[in-house]
Amino acid sequence: MSNNEQAPPTELAELSVGQILQQERARRSFTLQFVAKQLNLKVEVLQSLEADQPDKSILPTFMRGYVRSYARFLKLPEQQLLTRFEQAHKVQSSPVKVMKTFSNRQAKQQTEARFMWLTYVIAAILLASFAIWLWQGARDFTGFADNQLQSDTLIVEETNLPLQDNILQTESANNVENAPVNETATDITPVAEVPVETDITQPVDAAAAMIEPALPVASLEPPLQSSVLEQNDADLDRLKMTFSDNCWIDVLDSKGERIAFGTKQGGYVMELNAQGPFTITLGNPGVVSIEINGQLFDMSRFPGGRVAKFTLAGQDE
Repeated sequence: MSNNEQAPPTELAELSVGQILQQERARRSFTLQFVAKQLNLKVEVLQSLEADQPDKSILPTFMRGYVRSYARFLKLPEQQLLTRFEQAHKVQSSPVKVMKTFSNRQAKQQTEARFMWLTYVIAAILLASFAIWLWQGARDFTGFADNQLQSDTLIVEETNLPLQDNILQTESANNVENAPVNETATDITPVAEVPVETDITQPVDAAAAMIEPALPVASLEPPLQSSVLEQNDADLDRLKMTFSDNCWIDVLDSKGERIAFGTKQGGYVMELNAQGPFTITLGNPGVVSIEINGQLFDMSRFPGGRVAKFTLAGQDE
């Protein structure tokens, strides 16, 4: 019990809380208006407390506060009066709740640690994704370089193919022409040596006689082989493509085999001998001029800057 609190007299022990407040106020010669002004309350609230009829429209928590303030002002034991007031009007005190502090450093550090680990995980995922992207790009670039090298090698072989065919044809023709002459020379030598002991005119006539029937046989063989080669070349279509600027191409013959592929530089002229029809794909048809069997193909229907795919008929179409 505090110093400013006084125990109620024994004769007041049987009185209610409102009666005790009223008698103490009267003993001190305080009016309701004076007490209400000091406590900053309404007169009606003090009257309801002294009449032991608390206002039902006011929450019990506030009524308990009014009783505590009134008893403290009159220097009465506020805790005892408050306990009797709660028992009389069945008002329960709210349990005191321990307020949680918002400055818990440990919890704050744990939260920051979780965010830090999450940041590390996200950064690791981003770095792994970037490394995979670089590796994928390097592999694609290597594959593209290999394909480009193979296409360029194929183009060089196709370009040298007509020249090699001409060399082979020339060598075969020379071999055919020289073969009968060598055989005739070998035939003349023994014939000329046989009649040395008799007469000179006889072996000469014999050699001439042997040479004359051999010449027609030798003269027939080269035209026969050359005619076969010319017949094979005549069956192939001659495709000529002239490039005024860089252009990507893909050319297939009648069997579906790729005979030209890759990017051609401006100023390049490509000649192909193959069996048509040809399936041609051009990345920039506006910079390409095409001739098929010596006839100029109309390219005006294909707009420049757009991929064009078409079929070019051969001599059999």
